[in-house]
Amino acid sequence: MDILGLATLCKLAIEGGNKALEAYKKTRLSKFEKELLTAAAANGKFFIVHIDEHPGWIKIGRENFPDDVTGDPAITEAYLEAFESLCKRGYIRPDAGQLFRLTSKGFEKARKLAPESSNK
Repeated sequence: MDILGLATLCKLAIEGGNKALEAYKKTRLSKFEKELLTAAAANGKFFIVHIDEHPGWIKIGRENFPDDVTGDPAITEAYLEAFESLCKRGYIRPDAGQLFRLTSKGFEKARKLAPESSNK
């Protein structure tokens, strides 16, 4: 095989690898998505809380996401983006006002993740 043929072969392999990597990234959950699903595995309820001028945050049971300890707006945004991503994936659906719930697909994924987190 000549140099041009090898270069073309390498280019195709890299492009195919990049496409496979992008597809994998779309299916892989972020650590924030996993935390939200795991916390909701029992009852499946999420509340989006907004108070005055403060950015929204997510409440699951007695837990707040973020946990109010860091005060870092970047972490708040990461949780809100993770929540939005879970909605787009079909794991969460709106219920009433600020209440959201896991879908059956969401419960399935959350309950698969929940045992993993308790073993850490």
